[in-house]
Amino acid sequence: MNSLRIKAFRGRPRSRNQYGGGATTAEFAPALLIFFLVILFPLINLIMFAAGVGTAYLAAKQAASRASTQSTYTEALNVVQQESAYFQSSGFGKFAKLSPIGGAGGSGIDLSVVATPYGGAGTATEYTVNTPIPVTADPDANTYEYKVRARFNVGPFMDLSSLPWIGSVPGLGPPAPMNFVATGSAEFPEGLNQ
Repeated sequence: MNSLRIKAFRGRPRSRNQYGGGATTAEFAPALLIFFLVILFPLINLIMFAAGVGTAYLAAKQAASRASTQSTYTEALNVVQQESAYFQSSGFGKFAKLSPIGGAGGSGIDLSVVATPYGGAGTATEYTVNTPIPVTADPDANTYEYKVRARFNVGPFMDLSSLPWIGSVPGLGPPAPMNFVATGSAEFPEGLNQ
């Protein structure tokens, strides 16, 4: 008897879904569109934004490091502008769409000197940006360091400004302004007023 039931069951045609398989296909295109516009493209922009921020921070650190080894303030200011131009024209700088915001000679980087008294007696003095210090440096009483302030716009990899909810977020639509500060000890304090 059991074998008869099995044969009878096998002999029946399978019933099909009355609505067909088109419902899942119709939902696939909007789901894919939402995935790309809301998840994948912003995630790619976030990864590229992180690369741009790292490049801008490296530019600030390298500018401070190179400035600290120069014998005069004027040479340090020139080197800072050269480093900024180098990083902007580098592969990562172009990829991250780095663009300077102000700075010495339009480089996006301002350079100042900070004098800190030994032993913590007194407060640190920060001199005017992009100009040599107005007094002769006293290395017996103070430590001197170059302070670099870098300001860059980091552009999005894919401009999503046309999207309604996320298009106005900096880094996804408009460029994101970023500020970095780096310091380096002045190796030749006697040249800080030149």
